[in-house]
Amino acid sequence: MQKGNSYTVGQWCDRWFRVNQSRWNGSTVGGYRNLIYRHILPGIGSIPLEELTENTVASFYDSLRSQGLSTRSVWCVHLLLRRCMDDAARDQLIPCNPVRLCKEPKTEEYKTVPLRLGQLQRYLNAAEQFGVLPLIYTGLSSGLRQCELITLSWADFHIRCRYILKGQRLLTLNGKAEHLLERIPKTDCYVFLNPKTGAPYQLYEFYYLHKRILKQAGLPWVAFRNLQRQCMEVGI
Repeated sequence: MQKGNSYTVGQWCDRWFRVNQSRWNGSTVGGYRNLIYRHILPGIGSIPLEELTENTVASFYDSLRSQGLSTRSVWCVHLLLRRCMDDAARDQLIPCNPVRLCKEPKTEEYKTVPLRLGQLQRYLNAAEQFGVLPLIYTGLSSGLRQCELITLSWADFHIRCRYILKGQRLLTLNGKAEHLLERIPKTDCYVFLNPKTGAPYQLYEFYYLHKRILKQAGLPWVAFRNLQRQCMEVGI
């Protein structure tokens, strides 16, 4: 492997993409390719890896906005660039990840149109087709935050008593969630594992999973937290 001072940001991001793309599905590969080769490489690709700074990254985001890129797209660029630089820091090519020092770009506030009961059921049906209904239904019906959901361990669950103790939060399970969870083979730690990696979902992986389920169900965009709120209101 090259030393950090012999990589540019573009060379590292290109290498990172080519090494890892076999782990992702087609839509993820296409999305990452677009962000890297259409935005990151033209914007900061020529900068030596070790010279990438917090100010450079912040100026890059400002440049993307001035070019008309949506706030959400800038946020996606930020998440991907942060992942790339996390791996560069892990491989000791840079002493730390400067992207993590940047203030995370805000995403747009979407006007959420409440889904009808039939649409909510279509979403759950699509989740079942993808083999992730226990994960999705538990998240929608329990009130768990996404970061809590993807890091849930069996030690947090008290299925027979129908509750989850996550930190200081006590959350209840309904009968369907209990039934779905009892069908999951128990592991040593985490409840929900990404079948492609064998590890807990990362937040970006969960985001794209939710997006794929919506697409499969033919539904408009709705943030998972808003969908969760709707499902809990109607008691689905």
